[in-house]
Amino acid sequence: MLINNSPVSQFQFNQRTIYVKRDDLLDPNFSGNKARKLAYFLTQPSADIDTLISYGGNQSNLMYSLSCLAKLKNWQFIYYTNQISSQAQLNAAGNLAASLANGMQIIPTKTKLNLLAQDLATNLASNQLLIQQGGAQSEAEFGIQQLAAEIRQWAAQQNFAQLAIFLPSGTGTSAFYLQKQLREFTVYTTNCVGSPEYLEQQFQQLDPHAKIYPTILPNLNYRFATPYQELLTAYQQLSDSSQIEFDLVYDPIGWKILSNNLTQISAPLLYIHCGGLIGNSSMLRRYQYAFPELFAH
Repeated sequence: MLINNSPVSQFQFNQRTIYVKRDDLLDPNFSGNKARKLAYFLTQPSADIDTLISYGGNQSNLMYSLSCLAKLKNWQFIYYTNQISSQAQLNAAGNLAASLANGMQIIPTKTKLNLLAQDLATNLASNQLLIQQGGAQSEAEFGIQQLAAEIRQWAAQQNFAQLAIFLPSGTGTSAFYLQKQLREFTVYTTNCVGSPEYLEQQFQQLDPHAKIYPTILPNLNYRFATPYQELLTAYQQLSDSSQIEFDLVYDPIGWKILSNNLTQISAPLLYIHCGGLIGNSSMLRRYQYAFPELFAH
């Protein structure tokens, strides 16, 4: 199982070299930031645990990796989500279909997920492991510390005294811990879920006393997991330039915001590929439904 030491690719965009940390090439069950966030649980003893509990969206990339973790460890996996019907489960695709195939027990709930998380944490039994939505907890730092060490070593090999690092954010966990570990470099991110203020709050919840936070390039226009024709154009631009397949949910927003701000970033730029490709089939369905004329041929 390969969960670290991913290679770095590069491509040219507007006469600028863009480097890509290829975490998508890690183990396909834990590719991208899932491998980093779950490294602690994959490598540390857990003899007392037999049940994994989590919550979030029903096409979450992390949900799928958690289902693989539970299957690997022979744990029961219980996952809470809002707004999913039995019909949707029967016609599941992408991450949901793969997670159900791995034995995930999915429980629809009308409770707000932040309130549910508090209740789950309060009533957690000794045989249960709770992993927060987006892996937003201190154990995530274990694997991201390894990612930071790989980036630092690579930058030294390239003789880069400065480095700008970019990755799109949901909860911002990866960006936060990466900036904490790489204080000599600047970590940029953008809010793919919620507002820039929401992302700042997520950083502060991880550590209210942190001396440095990632730099947020604000996304003020695009709602999470919503098809936009200009985002599809940006995604195709990225794919054509790099010859790399990216995630269809986070990366279109990330690349659109980053490309709008490229002239403000003078240091060499490393884009962190956060994986999540198994979810592309379900997101592609949304795009085909929203813009059928673009897929007529």
